[in-house]
Amino acid sequence: MLAGELDGTLKVLKFSWAPELVWRIELTSMEDARLHLLLFADAPGIRMQVRVAIDSSLDAGTWTLSEGRLDPAIWFARLAPQLSPALVGAVVAGDIELHGDGVIRGGQLEGRVTFDWRRGAVSHPTQGWALEDIALTGDFNFAQNAERWSSVSPLRLTIGSIVTGRFGARNLLVCARIDQGLLPQIEEARVEIAGGEIEAAPFTLPISPLMIQVALQIRRIGLADVVALLPTGLEEAQGRVQGALQLSWSKALGLRIGAGRLELVPNEPMVLRLASAPGFLSASVPERFALLPAWLGPLARWAAPLNPGYADLVAIELGRTALKVESLEVRLTPEGDPQGQSARVMIQARPALDGTSVGPVGFEIGVKGPLAYVLRLGVENGATLSLR
Repeated sequence: MLAGELDGTLKVLKFSWAPELVWRIELTSMEDARLHLLLFADAPGIRMQVRVAIDSSLDAGTWTLSEGRLDPAIWFARLAPQLSPALVGAVVAGDIELHGDGVIRGGQLEGRVTFDWRRGAVSHPTQGWALEDIALTGDFNFAQNAERWSSVSPLRLTIGSIVTGRFGARNLLVCARIDQGLLPQIEEARVEIAGGEIEAAPFTLPISPLMIQVALQIRRIGLADVVALLPTGLEEAQGRVQGALQLSWSKALGLRIGAGRLELVPNEPMVLRLASAPGFLSASVPERFALLPAWLGPLARWAAPLNPGYADLVAIELGRTALKVESLEVRLTPEGDPQGQSARVMIQARPALDGTSVGPVGFEIGVKGPLAYVLRLGVENGATLSLR
């Protein structure tokens, strides 16, 4: 009977935020010309136990990860400053378990590890948002002293609900593969929001530093939720929009909205009401029709009949009368169009109530200045865009 112990430290991941593992090896027996070992590895938020059977030359054998646990709260606290300062202070819950097995060939480990995060949740009490019902699973192959990792099958992330102070979403799904450089390749990503769905085209997600650059398809999104979230110059709106836009995010530059276009979903009724903007429509039409020259004074004013549509236009621009939208188009040009606008909303509509003297109304809402800043004002401060 031979027994003994070895111990030391090991840096598995090459990131500065990754902890060193404190490991210990116990020799339990020698059978079939093999050494039978127990390997224990611990670090803050990590606990693993591996059973190893290896030949006396330490060149070939087998291994089994019999116990593997990660504490997501501790690991998220390490990752948060690398991802975004806004994530610092978030609370994470759930259980992460690891299982795996493989071989030792040429003195190096090869094999498969399964990652499983169940009953997950992330929330930020101070900022008022929460991700609930999180599940994250995946299988990984690794080789060459665990320096080369890759996905066996797509890593699958699901989030049952996303709650913030400004909007909610549900049924987020992300499927990704991890290449040998630990670089996620997002194969599928979609989420239900505002009664519709947003889906991302496949994209690469650099981790260090984290950077997102993605093309989004927008399907049947409720305009009422868009109006509540972003400054649009509208008091309220009903209906649905569809379209596409580019989105990017990085720690250095923050959120950046790229080029895009939204339009009214065909055969979907849309009604909107403008935020109060005196003169927005009525300034371009006379309150009275001048039938006599002004030099006739009081007689000219007495003979000038009221414009029957003027009061109706005032009611529209003050938000008293809703509009039934016949066409709507939103163009996003973050670099600015020839008029220097980063976004344009073009609307053709008519009063929703019958009996008014106003026919079809066409107008534009323009946004000048950095689009990302305007959107951030709406998201963070509830700002409203003024109409002019």
